[in-house]
Order: sequence, then structure tokens, then C-alpha cells
Amino acid sequence: MYSIFERSGWWRLVVFHGRIAFLLLPLTGCASYHAQPLRDHLPAMAKVEREMAAALRHDHPASAQPVNLHAPLSGEDLGEVAVLLNPDLRAMRAQIGVAQAQVFAAGLLPDPQLSLSADLPSNVAAGYTNAYSMGLSWSLASLFTRSANLHIARAQEQSVQYQVAWQEWMVANQTRILARQLYYLQKQETVSQTAATTTDQLYRISVQNLRLGDATITTTSLRQIAWLDSQDRMLALRRQVTAVRQNINKVMGLPPNMRLSLRAPQTQLDIPDAARLVTLADAHRLDLLALRAGYQAQEARVRRAILGQYPGFTIGISKAADTSNIQTIGPSVSLDIPLWNRNRGVIAESEATRAQLHAAYTVRLFQTRADITALVADLRRLRQEITPLEQQVPQLQSAEQRLRGAAAEHNVTLIDYEAVRSQALAKSLQLLALKQAYAEQQAALEMAVGLPWQQWRKQR
Repeated sequence: MYSIFERSGWWRLVVFHGRIAFLLLPLTGCASYHAQPLRDHLPAMAKVEREMAAALRHDHPASAQPVNLHAPLSGEDLGEVAVLLNPDLRAMRAQIGVAQAQVFAAGLLPDPQLSLSADLPSNVAAGYTNAYSMGLSWSLASLFTRSANLHIARAQEQSVQYQVAWQEWMVANQTRILARQLYYLQKQETVSQTAATTTDQLYRISVQNLRLGDATITTTSLRQIAWLDSQDRMLALRRQVTAVRQNINKVMGLPPNMRLSLRAPQTQLDIPDAARLVTLADAHRLDLLALRAGYQAQEARVRRAILGQYPGFTIGISKAADTSNIQTIGPSVSLDIPLWNRNRGVIAESEATRAQLHAAYTVRLFQTRADITALVADLRRLRQEITPLEQQVPQLQSAEQRLRGAAAEHNVTLIDYEAVRSQALAKSLQLLALKQAYAEQQAALEMAVGLPWQQWRKQR
């Protein structure tokens, strides 16, 4: 067998083709494999604190110091930390790298194809040689759609970046809403705990007076009911505080039992007109920008589908020799015949998807305007309820303190004092609940507009 190969010159052909393959290897730019194992444990708390410090001082992360978790933090601070530490956002940010890789892939040109073949006659007689063929071809179909592919990939990358930024904005504002809710619930818990202590003292005094014959069973029973009601109110608020605190820790990626000290939230009393805020939302809401970028990507897909109805072709050149050692060289062209398919299915699907995205964007616009209008109306209604209570509740609290001293000196009956005290307590809790609702609704309005309230007057 070796003598046949040596005599026919087949080994020269193998060496020649091997040299060609060897010369083409450096052009491939092969990537190497690197393993990336999964992490099987959560980061240590010290690392979490360092990341929190970097989030709070993102402008100068190198000089950031460990965060004092016992110092009062604002809702804005917690929102920034949540954007950095939230596990879901960390996973979403990886999508940006995928979109960037898709842009890179869309810009690459197709590789040429090299084909090699040989025919080895079984009967090597005089005058017969081994036949071979060698061809080099390149598909030109992707060149016609390369511009559309790049447009699609770039618009999709922009859409993904907007989507990730919108989710970061949502998480930051949800954290702010939870922080405001927790702040006012803690205030209500403190007030209710003080009221529970007072009602407990009054109930004990009434029980003691009942034993001495200085109180009736009706009065004692009413104070017992008031004490039980105050205990139920305090425990219910305590459960709400615990639930909200755990939700904040969950959103921020912190341990469930961690306690954070909060600063009083800043609220805006002068709310602009809904039309002004809707205009700002149309220009700045990141989810609307993401939908627009996604729609532009779909427009490019429709254009690519239209281009796909034209025939694609491949050009090449080949060299061959038959067993008679007749050598040939010549060009080749292969062409698709658009007879039945003509890419009509892809065109119909892409146009239907574009219509769906157009409808989805319109729905989001209407929903945005409806949400902003409803939130503005709700905030103004809450302000009308808060204003008189802010004026009257301090007066009720002052009257309650004066009557408490008068009751201790037996100048006022305990029944009269209890009536004023219960009403002052109810109005105090009502005022805190209304302030909580106002703070939450304002944060929700900022989320709906897509801008902090400090920029509502500055932006156009």
C-alpha cells in the first residue's frame, strides 16, 4: 500500500493540503476554555458591609469606610445599597454582557469554506493518477443582512441596558417605599406602646379601686377592654414592623434579622400638575425607553425579513484533477430560487411581532398616564386630610397631658380623662398613618415619573 501512495504522488497531495490547513489555523483566532465554578456559599458580613460602603460612596469607592449599620440611614441610601446588593439585579446585569456579545457577533463576517476531496482508483494502471478536487467558497447572503443584524443587536443592547436600569430604579424606589413605611410604623408602634402602658396602669388602678369599693365593675370592665384593645393594636403594629423590616433586608440582600436605623423621610408638599409629570415620564421613564429601543430592533427585524425574500447566493473557485490527470480550474455560483417559500413566513411573523410591540407600548403609555394622574389626585386628597390634623393633634396631646395631671389630683374624673386620651391617641395614630400613606404615595409617584422629585422642576 505504501508503494502505491509513493508511486502515485498521493503523499505529496496530503502534504500540500496539510500545509494549507496549517496556514489557515492562525486565522481562526481560537478561544480557550476556562472553567467558572459556582459559588457554594454566601459572602461574609464583612464583605457585605464593604459593598454597602462602596454603594453609599460610589463617587469615591477607594476611600469608603465600613458602614455603621447602627447610624440612621435615609431611604435614598438604602435604595442605592439595594441596587448594588440585590441578588436579582446582579443576575440581570449579566444580560448586558450577553447583549454586547450579540452586537459583536452580528458584526462578524461569515467564514469562507474550504472543501477537499480525493478519488483513489483501485486499479492503478499506467496513465492513471489519483484524482482530487479543492474548492474555496464564500456565502454572500449574510452581507446583505449584516447592516440589519447590527441594527437589531445594537437596539437590543440598548433595550437591555434600559431594562436593567429600570429594574434598578424600581428596586431602589421599592426600598425607599419600604423604608418610609417602616419609619412611620415604628412611630405608630412607639405611640401605641405608650398608650398600652397608660391603659395598663389605669386598669390596675381600677381593679384596686374595685376591691376597695371605690369603682364599679362597669368602669373596670371598660378599662379592661381598653387595655386589651391597646395590647392588640401594639402587637399588630409590631408584627407589621417585623414583616416590613424583613422585606427590606430581603430586597437589599441582607440577613433577615438585621435592624437598620432610619432617618425621617423628606416629602414634597408642592406636587406639580399631572400633565407636567406625564410629559416628564414620556421623556425619562426607562421602561418606555426600553420599549422604544425594542421596537426599533423589531423594525430592523422586519427589514431583515424583507431582504431575506431575495435569493442568496454563494461564490467560489475550485481546482480539480481527474484520474487522467486532466486539471481544471473555474468559478462557481450557487443561487437560491425563491419559488414557494420566499421568506413569507418570517416576514409575517416579524410584522405580527412588530404590531404586538406597538400595542404593548401604547398600553404602557396609557397605564403610565393613568397611574400618575391617580397618584397626584391621591396625594392632594391626603394633603387635605393631613393639614387639619397637623394643626389639631398637638392641641389634643397638650390637653391630654393637662387632664392627666388634673386626673391625678382628682380634679377631673378618670372617665373624662379616658375619653380625651383615647381620642387623642386615635387622632395621633391617624395622622401618622396618613403621613405614611403620603410618603409612600410620593415615592410611588417618583417611581411612576421615572425621576426624583428634586428634578421635577429642573427637567424639561
